[in-house]
Amino acid sequence: MGNQEKAEKGDTVMATSTRLFQGRVVKDSDRKKGESLLASTPVVVLSAILGRTPTIEEYKSAVKGIKLTKFAPPASKMSSPSHQISY
Repeated sequence: MGNQEKAEKGDTVMATSTRLFQGRVVKDSDRKKGESLLASTPVVVLSAILGRTPTIEEYKSAVKGIKLTKFAPPASKMSSPSHQISY
């Protein structure tokens, strides 16, 4: 969700942004309070895949073997020869 995006009233939003003060991203509806949840990038990604907040077991399984503080995607998988720019 970009900085200018707004969720529907009463929704629950999970994001990595620290600018989640009340009413900025989601407002209360007549029937439910809007919620803005701050989470780490791995939790947000896993939540998007699952469509819900993961359990601690699902999270641990998903990040097993990844050094989260030193992770970088392999450069070879980030581009293909047809998309490379030469200078």
